Amino acid sequence: MRMLVSLNGYAAHLFAVLALGPLAGCSGKVVVCEGGTPVEGAGAASGYEKCDGDWVHRPQVVECASVLPRADATCDPEMIGGGSCTKDADCNEQANGFCGYNGGELGGCYCNYGCTKDADCGDGQICVCGDPVGYCASASCSSDADCGGDKLCATYVTEPGCGGLAFACQSPDDQCASDADCAQGYQCTLEGDHRICGEINCAIGRPFLVEGSARVAPLSRRRDWCAADVSPRVAALDSESRMILAEEWSKSGQMEHASIAAFARFAMQLLGLGAPPELLVETHAAMADETAHARACFALASAYAGAPIGPGKLSLDGALTDADMATVVRLAIVEGCIGETVAAVEAAEASARAEDPEVQAVLARIAQDEGRHAELAWRFVRWALVQQPALARIVEQAFADALAGERAHPCFAASAVDEAWLAHGVARGSVKAELRRRVVDAVVAPAAALLVTRTGPRDAALAAS
Repeated sequence: MRMLVSLNGYAAHLFAVLALGPLAGCSGKVVVCEGGTPVEGAGAASGYEKCDGDWVHRPQVVECASVLPRADATCDPEMIGGGSCTKDADCNEQANGFCGYNGGELGGCYCNYGCTKDADCGDGQICVCGDPVGYCASASCSSDADCGGDKLCATYVTEPGCGGLAFACQSPDDQCASDADCAQGYQCTLEGDHRICGEINCAIGRPFLVEGSARVAPLSRRRDWCAADVSPRVAALDSESRMILAEEWSKSGQMEHASIAAFARFAMQLLGLGAPPELLVETHAAMADETAHARACFALASAYAGAPIGPGKLSLDGALTDADMATVVRLAIVEGCIGETVAAVEAAEASARAEDPEVQAVLARIAQDEGRHAELAWRFVRWALVQQPALARIVEQAFADALAGERAHPCFAASAVDEAWLAHGVARGSVKAELRRRVVDAVVAPAAALLVTRTGPRDAALAAS
């Protein structure tokens, strides 16, 4: 996969095209399954085994049991909040269909399509037994027998903070077997052919960080946050794909909505620090951009879901504390210099690969706007260095700490399954991780080095330009 990137201004000269490829250099060990307990699906043996630490592997391939169709299972969309079915018999687009309440924040009665054997799933997937029927999960192995020696075909989180489980062979370079092996704020995920503790962060755009965690509003059934001029093509999509896309765009909408709060807080911080008016003007423009992004994302989510989706109330508890220049600079580095630089590239790549013109247009605007927002963050840090040259060590250390976390385990490769979703404008799992790491290495790190070494008193007149 090749990533086509274009950012404006400060970092533009650093790159034109980034070639994505595998890296190496990790160390660890194969984790043994202790306390293994057979897992059942629909009341029968599944071929899977659960280990201490809540991770699962697949010793053998077994056809899953199914209790479909269920004669007594009904779902009332009017009572729950929308949907497309009331009983299993309504779900007949393909085999193993059932009507169920899709929990979480989206809610509603929707058709789900499961599996009883691997052949029911697409390439790069296996059937995980469940109740009332199995479900398809991304996998690069079918069972432990594919992994050789003492290695197991085991689970990992596809996207820390956004969920999703997949299967891959263990590696001697694994750093974890499950989330239990990782520190708070991290989950056990895959980069390349081995597991690492990946930071929980599925943000698109500037994350609204409160005490180190990205905060978003819950989802709500409302239409006023849906842009009226965004109508993706949905007729050719099956129910499962539509639900996945609804969930992905809902997450994006939540993050873009939270970005409004991040910029609102930044505007107040700028006022408290005596920043020049140019930075305030651009910050308020960024809030308008993020509002438009959120409305477009929620419109896409609603179209795929077939029901209105928008944000609920965003908690501001603990988010508006007083902050000195050093604190604001550190936050701008994480939220803007890194977060929005990555977001601009991710949106540009997704736009270039999206096949729906409506989705393409939404992502093209997001990419352009996020590029300007990233520039704003870099210019603010430069202005702060001009005002307080003693901050240079703090800025250098803040970048060093952030980059060290990003590069802790530089081994990754985008899977074909995740990459296929780029056709729908969605960067998932390994694709998102690969894009992020490459941007950090090829853009953020060089720009950070230039920022610290080239900013001095002579830049005062240019700091906000």
